[in-house]
Amino acid sequence: MRRAFSLVELVIVVVIIGIIAAIAVPRMSSAADNAAQRAVVGSQTALQKAIDLYTVEHEGVLPHVGAADAKTFYFRLLRTSDLDGTINASTGIYGPYINGIPVNPINGKITIRRGGANAGANTHGWRYDTASGQIQPDHSVGDSGFKGTADSVEKMTDDLIKGLGG
Repeated sequence: MRRAFSLVELVIVVVIIGIIAAIAVPRMSSAADNAAQRAVVGSQTALQKAIDLYTVEHEGVLPHVGAADAKTFYFRLLRTSDLDGTINASTGIYGPYINGIPVNPINGKITIRRGGANAGANTHGWRYDTASGQIQPDHSVGDSGFKGTADSVEKMTDDLIKGLGG
């Protein structure tokens, strides 16, 4: 008949489990950070491609030019428009350029800030540089936690537009 584990054997098992945990936990957390960073790059690339395509199709005019408000800027990327940038669902032949404004997975925000302080202010999901037409993530440099949401990009974009009065 086999006797029960002794206290020494139990301590050895606990120490081994602790060593395994000390090795595995940092690897898992860095994998989540890497995934979040890759998601940011992917979303940034999609937004930049939408802005670049709008600019090419509108004869070099960036989407913010003549946009009186954020809603017009968003609609120029999300809806169809005429050559002059007028949003027109019935006769617009340009666009849409992207299905929805992607969430910045680092800070969980979907909005785009046009100009202002340098990227990293963490006030919006993205910062659009009106001088260069470049999109940048707006999360804080030290913020690396994944705060993405399970909601779809389309639903969040619709909620954003409704919040702007459209």
